[in-house]
Amino acid sequence: MQMTRLEKWFVNRSKKAQRNIARVRQRLQELPSNAIRDVLVLGCGVGAVAADLAATYEMNVHGTDFDSEQVEIARNTQPESEHLHYRVEDATHLSFQDASFDLVISQNVFHHLADWKAAVQEVARVLRPRGYLMWLDLAFPKFIGRLFQPLIKNYSLYCFADVRSAFEICGFEQLFYERLVHGLFVQHHLVWQKSAEK
Repeated sequence: MQMTRLEKWFVNRSKKAQRNIARVRQRLQELPSNAIRDVLVLGCGVGAVAADLAATYEMNVHGTDFDSEQVEIARNTQPESEHLHYRVEDATHLSFQDASFDLVISQNVFHHLADWKAAVQEVARVLRPRGYLMWLDLAFPKFIGRLFQPLIKNYSLYCFADVRSAFEICGFEQLFYERLVHGLFVQHHLVWQKSAEK
C-alpha cells in the first residue's frame, strides 16, 4: 500500500530508524548470526535496517517495499552494493523463490496490508527450514477489529491472538516475545523460527 506523506514522515524519521536497528541488533545477539547469510527486509522504507545489516554483518540483504518512492529514496541514501539490493515488492505476492532466506525482518508492515495472512504464507514460503522471522507490529483488541475493519479497506486491524495463530499454522515456533506500549498503541515484538518440516 502507498503511504501518505504524513505516514512517510513518521516512519522515515532517523530516531525511528535507530530504534529499529537497535532492536534488530539486540535480537541478532540471541541468534546464531554466523548461520544467517541471506536476509529479506519487508517494508524496508528508506533502507536504514537493510543497509546496517549489509554493512555491519556483511549479510546479503534484499530490502523490499511496495512504495516505489521509498525504494528510490533507499537507493539514493543507502546505495546498493554487493551485499545490499532493493526492489519494489508486494509482501503478499513476493517474487523470490521458495526457501531463499535465512532471516526475514518485518517491522510495522503487516497493519498496512489488507491481506496480512497472505504475507504470513509468503514469509513461510521464502524462509528456509529453521529460518528466523523478526516481527514487530501493532495489534488491536478483537472488538476494535470487528467494529472498524469493515470500514477500512487498505489496512488490517488484527488482534494478537490471530497473528500468533496464523504463524503457528504456517509452522512457526515463538522464540522471543516483548510487548511494547506507546500511549494508546500496543506493539508486539517477536522472533519466530520456521520448523524444519514446513
